[in-house]
Amino acid sequence: MPHARTIHSAHPIATRRAFTLIELIVVVVVLGIAAAAIVPKFTGTARQEADNAVDQVAELLRLFAYRQSLSAQQVALWRDGNDGRIHLLVMDSDPEDPEALPAWRPDRFAAPVSLPMGVELVEIQNNDQRVDPTEWTIASVPGGERPKIAIRIVGMGVDSTVALPQGSPSVVRVDADKPAPFAREPIDLSRAGRDFEPW
Repeated sequence: MPHARTIHSAHPIATRRAFTLIELIVVVVVLGIAAAAIVPKFTGTARQEADNAVDQVAELLRLFAYRQSLSAQQVALWRDGNDGRIHLLVMDSDPEDPEALPAWRPDRFAAPVSLPMGVELVEIQNNDQRVDPTEWTIASVPGGERPKIAIRIVGMGVDSTVALPQGSPSVVRVDADKPAPFAREPIDLSRAGRDFEPW
């Protein structure tokens, strides 16, 4: 009977090796440190985007006040209910059809404002009257006083109200987490009985 030959492999059989508990703890700690470094940058960027949106709405209110005070054209702020953008409109005639009646057209010098995801207009006031925040129009009255407008914007760590007082060209921004800035309000001295006071 022939002798059975033993076959020896030149390569030893690889043994399956698992992670140790210490290796798993080290990986979890490294991932935790990386998350702690990255997450604040993302939240800081979102807060910055929300702040920029509030500033853009304030700038649109400034342009509304400027156009209303210096132009004979009627102006309006309009929020499109479809895409949520806020536009500055002017009552203007069509340059291609001068015979047509004037209609609301976007102001060529004011870009519409888009709010980032997670930032909402939660309250709009026109002369202290609430307006539906999804779609609205606030128009100036030709020859009349400019409306008093307040817009509250919330989201991404921001809770700010941008206000345009009646008779004042300055826009005031009030943040919920900061003290309210000093704002000058116009006073009718005759109505207040102070028309003969020395200045």
